[in-house]
Amino acid sequence: MTALKLKLIKYLATKNNQSNSAFTLVELIVVVVIIGILSSIAIPSFQNASDKAKQKEPATLLASYTKAAQAYFTEYSMNARSSQDLGQYISVTGCRNNNPSYCKTNTAYDHTSRSSTSWFSPSGYFQVYMQQSGTRTLFRALPTGQYSNAGYGVSACYNSSTGATKVVERTVKGRGVPNINC
Repeated sequence: MTALKLKLIKYLATKNNQSNSAFTLVELIVVVVIIGILSSIAIPSFQNASDKAKQKEPATLLASYTKAAQAYFTEYSMNARSSQDLGQYISVTGCRNNNPSYCKTNTAYDHTSRSSTSWFSPSGYFQVYMQQSGTRTLFRALPTGQYSNAGYGVSACYNSSTGATKVVERTVKGRGVPNINC
């Protein structure tokens, strides 16, 4: 019987010395609240960075278009009027519509052989507009479709009288993208 009492005392003594390593409900709630606060800060920052990354596509396209317009003027002594004129120096392609998921699964449409002054970017997030104003060839890429109020537009210009080119990435979201002077 003494051996049994000794085992029982030993068991109870070691049981009390073992630490309980569980979390309380309050600790779990605090952790969840902290994660929520961090998420509310990080997600908008990520979304803004994602929108700015999408803006790089039309900025690159418009820079290429202004260089093609410059080359066209150098060769023909007149401003490029359409995608067909630009197409002599650069491939002008785009999506058939403003649906990015459609654009990911379908081949780009070639505007090089068409006399277009407006077309969608290859990703479908932007619509590119080309126009003449005196000695300037102007380009604007406006966010379109579901992205029209969330995207940042881009403006570009080539001035044939001065030879200046300029590309400006907008810092305000939406379709209110003015033409620029160069």
